[in-house]
Amino acid sequence: MSAEQGIEATDPAEFLVRPDGTVLGDDGTAGALAAALPYTGRLARRMGELVEVGDLRVMEAFGTHRLTVGVTWTPAGEGTYRAALTPLEPRTLPTYTVVGAVDTTAAVTHCLQRLAGVDGVVWGSVVAADARVIGAVGERQDLHHLAEVGNRMLAILRSLEDQHATGFMRLRFEQGAVVGASLGRHALVARASTAEDEELVAIIDEIRAILAGHDLASVTSEFDPSEVPTGTSAEPDPPSTLPARPALPVGARYRGAGQRVERPRRGFFGR
Repeated sequence: MSAEQGIEATDPAEFLVRPDGTVLGDDGTAGALAAALPYTGRLARRMGELVEVGDLRVMEAFGTHRLTVGVTWTPAGEGTYRAALTPLEPRTLPTYTVVGAVDTTAAVTHCLQRLAGVDGVVWGSVVAADARVIGAVGERQDLHHLAEVGNRMLAILRSLEDQHATGFMRLRFEQGAVVGASLGRHALVARASTAEDEELVAIIDEIRAILAGHDLASVTSEFDPSEVPTGTSAEPDPPSTLPARPALPVGARYRGAGQRVERPRRGFFGR
């Protein structure tokens, strides 16, 4: 969705998209947002099947506005979408200083380990623009379908925005949730059932700052489930088969805490 199609902060919108494609109400974007919802709903529903968390119930997007979409399904698999678009208060963006030079693969590894430290995150991954999984962390048995899950999340993010999201996307299923966020042309994807909004936004801000100077497309190694660190108590692999792990970056730290950063008004889900 382009900035020109964005909704004014004083004009919240509610609308309904029926299975036959008819729209009741005003989506505030001349029908563009309403037209995108059935496509994103079909993509998201398959993600729930892949990660075994049941059927899709709610889609939420957090940017300059909050988009909340409740979904109900017909026996034929067609969705009805009840959507509300609500303006959010401008948030303070912290200023980060990334400490220490590090190669891109190590930076991705560090960021995923930071994400895994958020309470409620089961697994996380970074998916490149060409739909390659270039890094992952979490329970090994949950990571078999990351390539397709990541590819679908990339498509969902692209369908709702022409520019990079300032927030994140959460897909709520019957038995959990999957979160996605733009990293330039690439995406961060995680299963984060109980993670709080504020904590997710904070860690996504940090990850974006760390990876901003890296070309993620240059990471050539494909994701290998056998190389993913796990949190289980299973026997470790023999030392000779363990993959080499690059040194981790020191990370990022706050600078100018408490200072508000003035940001120009943009589209509801763009930067």
